[in-house]
Amino acid sequence: MPKKIKTELTRDEVLKLLEIYTCMDSMIDDTVEMMDVRMSQLSDLRDKAHTLKRMFDFRPAINEDGNPNHWKPCVLPDDPEAWFYEKEETNG
Repeated sequence: MPKKIKTELTRDEVLKLLEIYTCMDSMIDDTVEMMDVRMSQLSDLRDKAHTLKRMFDFRPAINEDGNPNHWKPCVLPDDPEAWFYEKEETNG
């Protein structure tokens, strides 16, 4: 059985998801109806994407060298391929 990542959302988290949905829906409507996308819509969508990423802690996947693949789709934080920053210890 797959592991559940998050089973409950707070009201504030659901409101953030609603904002993201509304942003995407508005952009899609404008694109379909007017064949136009405003730069402000793209900026808003990018902001909402970052909100969603932080909210669920979506992680970049690890490449073969152990570095993050920022250009590939993110993975869930419990994925074995999820990349996490590890602070290097310094001597001295």
